[in-house]
Amino acid sequence: MKAQGLGRLGWVACTLLTVLAAGCATTDKTVLVDPEGTDQEVNQEEIAELSGIDDAYLCQVGDKLNVSFRVRDYREGEIPQDYRIEVGDQMEVRLTAPMGDTADYKIDVGDLIGISFLNNWPLNSNRTVRPDGYITMPEVGDVKAAGLTAVELNRKLTSLYAKTGIIEGEPRITVNVDFANPDRLESMSRDVVVRPDGAILIPSLQKDVRIAGLTVAEAGAAIKAEAAKVLRNAPEVSLVVFPFVNTALTSLNGLYTVRPDGRISLPKIGDLQVAGYSVEETRKTINDMASSIIFNEVEAAVDLASATGSRIYVGGEVGVNGVFPLDGAPTALQAIMMAAGPNNNSRLNSVLVIRRNPNGKPFVFKTNLAKALQGHTENDIPLRAFDVVYVPKKPISKANLFVEQYIEEIVPFDNTLGVSGTYYMNTQKINSRSRNNSFNSGVTLIPGSAANSIVGGIVGQ
Repeated sequence: MKAQGLGRLGWVACTLLTVLAAGCATTDKTVLVDPEGTDQEVNQEEIAELSGIDDAYLCQVGDKLNVSFRVRDYREGEIPQDYRIEVGDQMEVRLTAPMGDTADYKIDVGDLIGISFLNNWPLNSNRTVRPDGYITMPEVGDVKAAGLTAVELNRKLTSLYAKTGIIEGEPRITVNVDFANPDRLESMSRDVVVRPDGAILIPSLQKDVRIAGLTVAEAGAAIKAEAAKVLRNAPEVSLVVFPFVNTALTSLNGLYTVRPDGRISLPKIGDLQVAGYSVEETRKTINDMASSIIFNEVEAAVDLASATGSRIYVGGEVGVNGVFPLDGAPTALQAIMMAAGPNNNSRLNSVLVIRRNPNGKPFVFKTNLAKALQGHTENDIPLRAFDVVYVPKKPISKANLFVEQYIEEIVPFDNTLGVSGTYYMNTQKINSRSRNNSFNSGVTLIPGSAANSIVGGIVGQ
């Protein structure tokens, strides 16, 4: 990278010398400088087209990467069916009696049974199944009902009453489950959190149910199957999920610096080789690695916050000439500010941006950043790696500036003496006074003189 930077500086120096003369004329907009022809006005799109597409930047040691994870914004009660349960998710698990066809429903403890005798209505009764699974019926005593369907209990009662002889002819009995006991299922329903092992605990079930990685429908089916092992009837299971994945992924977001070994460390994911790979390659790798800890589709966003391998060069009439890191996507004006800003000699209306496209062809753009400071941001050229920003020196057009640059800085008097003077440039009278105000000098600049000589005398006050 260092050799590459020095090579670039070589062609930049040659190009700069060639275009300095062309850079003297001011411009209101941005132009492509042609030292041997006519400058061509260009816009931002044309600059981008001329610059071409740079090769993908490969991350290096010391680079800073901003990594964040994007997931869908899940709202309470609006979880899609394809959402997969994650560790840490909270959910309401509700078990209810099965709905629809109850022909196969098995009578259970606490159920209310309605029994009707069509030919002997005084025997009609409603019975609640006792904890021992029995009900008590007139004339026949205790009858076990738990575990039987309504049809099976009907047949059993018909047989028992036929033997008693209290009913003339064959007993005509109907049995209905009027009310299924809700307390049994309600005691099993509760709010749970998916543990780190991916399982939840439901009271009265024989074992924990592992649901992490399952869709909401699959998780409900798994709970139902486990509940069917301890209940006579498989319950209906409803789940209301409150995803924790958004909160969990927040801990992974952050700014990561590429270590000397070329890696970064992502919490829960591990070390990842970054140096030598592009940002897009790094993003795809992080996505693949994230799938090992996240069941739902998660898209990682990776931005290059600071690139140690990319540089821009700022020179000319700025506070500090030098090489600066290409952090983010600075513009020409921002680069000048990075170099401690312009000075009194800066000619901001003719700033040069020197760029070589990926094919090696150099281009020189001249732009008016003084206009950019007035709101014409289209003049502020976005920079690329290894661009050179050169701020030329303004011409000697202001008498006060001339005095400051070329007279006061070279008057051969010790500052302890102090010198003041009157200068004449063309018809302008400029007063100049040194720090101590001890002497006065009358100095006249003779316009049109070949040597631009300065004549005058020093007179004590």
